Amino acid sequence: MKELLKFDNLCLTYGRNTILDHVSASISERDFIVLTGPNGGGKTTLLQIIAGLLPPTAGSIVCRPGLTLGYLPQYRGIDRDFPITVGEVVLSGLQNRKRLFASFSRQQEEQVDRVLERLQISQLKERPIKGLSGGQWQRVLLGRAIVSQPDLLLLDEPDTHLDLEGKDFLYNLLREENSRSAVLLVSHDATVSNTIMWEVKDGQLRSVREIV
Repeated sequence: MKELLKFDNLCLTYGRNTILDHVSASISERDFIVLTGPNGGGKTTLLQIIAGLLPPTAGSIVCRPGLTLGYLPQYRGIDRDFPITVGEVVLSGLQNRKRLFASFSRQQEEQVDRVLERLQISQLKERPIKGLSGGQWQRVLLGRAIVSQPDLLLLDEPDTHLDLEGKDFLYNLLREENSRSAVLLVSHDATVSNTIMWEVKDGQLRSVREIV
């Protein structure tokens, strides 16, 4: 498979604290990578650097020209008091392909409808996000991440607030997405099958194993 992204000797420090210490790896087409490690070990930090949301202290990232990303942040990192509907949140996943405040086409609206249907939340399209359950909100964020059909999905603990049935639904959907998108997700579940396992611990990144 062709390489999508490669990072070399990434470092991140806060004062005297080293979060990432010269970590290097690459992601190729249709990779399915689960990133594990202790809380506070740098998993979210690495995802944010790859997503371009946080500059590293040192090191480099080289992406394939035109690489597109879909990003799902941690559940607790988003303010749900903002007056916006479920449909508008998912539609915002197409914003990077439009100018700010530009209108969306009917085709794009239909694209959102298809994603909501796949996620089994079509009935929530006009509902304000403030009243959603944790599981519903996770599906909305996932919809925003996948609606643009990106080359690489970056997902930070997407299985938070999901019961066993919800997790099964999530991973089945991600397997479908993996037919066209590489997946890098942070999770404490180290039993996901057919995956590459990375671990961030003590500032280091290592490939633990490939689970089949």
